[in-house]
Amino acid sequence: VAGVPRPEVIASHVFRAAHVGYMLAELEGCDKDKVLRMLMFHDVPETRIGDLHKVAQSYVNAQEGEIKAAKDQSELLPSDIGKEYMELLKEFNERKTKEAIVARDADYLEAAITAKEYLGNGYKHAQEFLDRIRKVLATPSAKKIMIEVEKSDGFWWKGMKKNV
Repeated sequence: VAGVPRPEVIASHVFRAAHVGYMLAELEGCDKDKVLRMLMFHDVPETRIGDLHKVAQSYVNAQEGEIKAAKDQSELLPSDIGKEYMELLKEFNERKTKEAIVARDADYLEAAITAKEYLGNGYKHAQEFLDRIRKVLATPSAKKIMIEVEKSDGFWWKGMKKNV
């Protein structure tokens, strides 16, 4: 993606999105636990079908593939956990609840942070991700964070090193 030879893996994305989601849920005053659970599971179907980018999605219906993968995965779980997994994915994808909107914004923000890192490492095509994400964020908190992400040079640790 964006010419990056070793792009971020699903596990890294989910881990960071959960952290962003926890903070966003606090800022937006919604159920942090539910946001975390959504983010923990939102990309699990991609472990079977991959993360299909926009060009691939013009040929293949990624949402249908993810739902089929999720159903197959849920059947391997105890029934109550499998049911909750499917309900969380459905809620996340439909974006009708405040928690789902916050979780989706966290998902996008994590992708924006990663794109900003790629951009800082010379992958100029990552700018397209930032431009697209800026347009789709829904919550006021996510929009404010996005402004800070874009202003950042990507090196959050500057000034934190102690002179030794």
